[in-house]
Amino acid sequence: MAADHNRDAAAETLTPAVPAQPESVDWLTFAREHPEGATTIMFMAMRSLMRLQQHMTSVLEHELKKHFEMNLTDYLMLKTLQMSDEGTRLLSRVAWHLLVHATTVTIATDRLEARGLLYRHAHPRDRRATCVTITEQGKAVVDSATEMLGRCGFGMPGLDADTARVLVELLAPVRRTAGDLDRSH
Repeated sequence: MAADHNRDAAAETLTPAVPAQPESVDWLTFAREHPEGATTIMFMAMRSLMRLQQHMTSVLEHELKKHFEMNLTDYLMLKTLQMSDEGTRLLSRVAWHLLVHATTVTIATDRLEARGLLYRHAHPRDRRATCVTITEQGKAVVDSATEMLGRCGFGMPGLDADTARVLVELLAPVRRTAGDLDRSH
């Protein structure tokens, strides 16, 4: 009896947690059938953005790891530095731009510096602050990675440049109201 129970328990742990069939919830139909006003459509917008963000992150992480042995934080850090006026930023500003903790940026800096893609140095006027600067090799790597990610639509299949521009414009006031202020809008 105990052996049967152990075998059944082992079989349960081998059963995939994800159902073989995709979820059958039709959220658009649900929204039409439950028109509680703005709440339902606001939920739909939030859910759509979160699912797209999950998909994009998964695609980008996979492609960056496969082709460049880096993660999304590494790529975004290099891209942030490349897009800055001088190729240099305070570590604290990089963390702010990436919406991550300073420790995450420090760990990414360690990885990228070991590969020669950036270097850290003291701030010229504030010895308490640390700056990071992208190297020429870092620029070349981030250019190659950006080109490759562009070929996979940055994880947004089917999105063309015109629609992407409209999407950025639509999200700008939402981001601004949320306090997410930068030069992208």
